Amino acid sequence: MRERELKRSFPAEAELPALGDAIPGVELGPAEQVRVEDRYVDTADLRLARWGVTLRWRTGTGWTLKLPRPDLGSAGALDRDELVLTGRASAPPARALALVSGFTRGEPLVPVALLSKERTARRWVLPDGSLLAELVDDRVTASVLLQGADGSGAEVSFREVEVELAPEADPALLDLVAERLPADPDDSAVPKLVRVLGPAALALPDVVVPPVPARPTAADVVRTAFASSVRRLLLCLPDVHLDTDPEGVHQSRVAIRRLRSDLRTFGALLIAGSVDELRNELSWLGGELGSVRDADVLGGQLRRRLAAHPEIDADAAAEVLRLLARERKAAVTAATRGIAGPRALALLDALVKLAADPPLLPGAEGPAATVLPPLVDKSWRKLRRHVRQLDDPPADDALHQTRILAKRVRYAAEAVGPAAPKEAAYFARHAAKIQTVLGDQHDFVVAGQWLEANAPALRGAPAFAAGRLAQAFADDAVSKADDWHRQYKRLQQHTGWLRP
Repeated sequence: MRERELKRSFPAEAELPALGDAIPGVELGPAEQVRVEDRYVDTADLRLARWGVTLRWRTGTGWTLKLPRPDLGSAGALDRDELVLTGRASAPPARALALVSGFTRGEPLVPVALLSKERTARRWVLPDGSLLAELVDDRVTASVLLQGADGSGAEVSFREVEVELAPEADPALLDLVAERLPADPDDSAVPKLVRVLGPAALALPDVVVPPVPARPTAADVVRTAFASSVRRLLLCLPDVHLDTDPEGVHQSRVAIRRLRSDLRTFGALLIAGSVDELRNELSWLGGELGSVRDADVLGGQLRRRLAAHPEIDADAAAEVLRLLARERKAAVTAATRGIAGPRALALLDALVKLAADPPLLPGAEGPAATVLPPLVDKSWRKLRRHVRQLDDPPADDALHQTRILAKRVRYAAEAVGPAAPKEAAYFARHAAKIQTVLGDQHDFVVAGQWLEANAPALRGAPAFAAGRLAQAFADDAVSKADDWHRQYKRLQQHTGWLRP
């Protein structure tokens, strides 16, 4: 469930502003009072808190895990995914451990704080009885349990007011309430646990993306590129476990591909042999997610093609989709097991170290504008040489390789973009368009191959539907095969910056 909430600190004796009509046309219901007891767990160095993750046991409710989304909502709101999980009070459930494994990377979880809340709650409820939002006034008494932490054993007291939206509510409602709940200049949208643990929980996470300075060295650009992709990977992997949005797998794969590409592009600036194992392990991790992503892409292609061909029997087509769904379910099970296993955790730990301290050679300290363009030119020359050797018409496998090389060119250009002239952005844009066009062509080929391979297992009307779909994909693949030439010619027009 998605959690979107507005937090405000309030003096203990202050009166809350009138909020009954803060949401037009919806009245605020009567007050309900309850006592809430929460015990939070984290690693000894507060890895979860520093990433904006909280994991707690609540008496009477069970375990609750809150995972951050990449950006903050309006009016200083917190925007997180919230999951309630069953399990024993003595230890977090296995699902919670898997979801946070990329952040903890094998470090054990220990109790860090105990919070007791005297809660007064009121609700905005629509005429049909559905919940729109909840207003919570908490008076909190907390104890720090983490041994060795500043203030360990001390009690902390404060008052906090929250407004939490129902999952389907309009986020703009938080802005309406925020107008009635003015924030203190020192107030911030942070979880209660962070307020209890203090500065240690506000420390930076394991991976910080450094800004590129105005006149960067090549090393500055490399550090930013590595850290950006490692951060994206760590934040997206929980979505793979949740399996509620295909973007989780897609963005994880994008992060992996960019890392592999950047390690290749910047290889001449890195100590020889220092990242060979990383590249191999990233290839393995990408493969663990590949079957899930392939099924997601294929499912989307099948649904779009069925919508374009209503003459294909719907019941027969549904059997084709069910077969794919079974394959995808097995792929998700294998992928989630793999990305939470010891091999993946060791890789993630190595990536965190890479982001913090890449194994750079002294030459990387040279000006980025001088050092980096020749590295991108190397990727461009590989693509150009490959295109010149293509048959007419090119085979599907050769076009797929063209797409891979164009993708490497794009990622290389985007990685050095902060230190490159404006022309580099046009160069990367046309490489991306080649990648997109040939990506569609490859998807059509793969869809047709999957349908042909599985038609015998379907039999009857579903097999006939699979054959019809396979032919439609084959026709589309042929029509797409030549569309990339125009973008390639435009790409060629923006190569002057590669040889400064």
